[in-house]
Amino acid sequence: MNYTNSMNLPSALVDAIVNDPYTKGDADISVTQLIGPPKIRVLKTRHRDEITEDVSDMVWAMVGNNTHYIIDRAAHKDSLQEERLSITVNGWKISGQADLYEKGVITDWKVTSVYSCLNGVKPEWLSQCNIYAHLFRESGFKVDKVQIITILRDWSKFGGQRSKNYPSKQVVVHDVPLWSHPVAMNYIRDRVRAHQNAEVLSDDDIPSCTPEERWHKDDAWAVVKGTNKRATRVLDSEEEAEKIKSVLEEKTGKEHRIDFREGEDVRCLNYCSCGPEFCNHYKTLVPF
Repeated sequence: MNYTNSMNLPSALVDAIVNDPYTKGDADISVTQLIGPPKIRVLKTRHRDEITEDVSDMVWAMVGNNTHYIIDRAAHKDSLQEERLSITVNGWKISGQADLYEKGVITDWKVTSVYSCLNGVKPEWLSQCNIYAHLFRESGFKVDKVQIITILRDWSKFGGQRSKNYPSKQVVVHDVPLWSHPVAMNYIRDRVRAHQNAEVLSDDDIPSCTPEERWHKDDAWAVVKGTNKRATRVLDSEEEAEKIKSVLEEKTGKEHRIDFREGEDVRCLNYCSCGPEFCNHYKTLVPF
């Protein structure tokens, strides 16, 4: 991996970001990689010496990776902190490291945005935590409960004025629904096969990430009052937007407008380092 420092960050901070001590050990794939898109993992592995990332884009990842210092201060003597466990499926060794195990409860800590947890447990969090639970059960531990502690990096005391479901505190605890053994095993098997299949294909032949993996946003039509920037309503079709616009104008006596918001693959355009050099799907998004 090559790094740039476009914001001229201090060298000490750059070193802290770049020198990430994380390792998946001797495993073929980690839990985090397993739940992620096969195309991204394979492209990053094949082109690790060619891909470039800017250190300013990695600051929050560094902060999130250091929650173990917090856990060290909170864990009891009978708990397991960042215990790396593994299983073998379809010939691949899978390793995972949950943040904390204590008295039958697995806890994973995440430093994330308010937006990320507005709708509860994200699908990738559900998968990740249930694989951790499966690893612990396969290693002889009982698992009664799994929970995620989200520390909201952009939380504000005044955020509730903008959104009804805005978290009341900067920390939110989510209970994660537990999968049965067959459900977890089938999911893991399917993911291993997807990653194994991707490894034998050329870059362009690897199936593109799913819309969910690309964090795809569909086209939308925003109804906005007067010269405001913030939308009053955001609709999935122009027809719906026209109806709502008429209702709001009649109700408020104020003129409204409709702004078209083109859909996009948010991850591809803003958060994936594979970019135009290596990903054929990216090339369909941005004209060159």
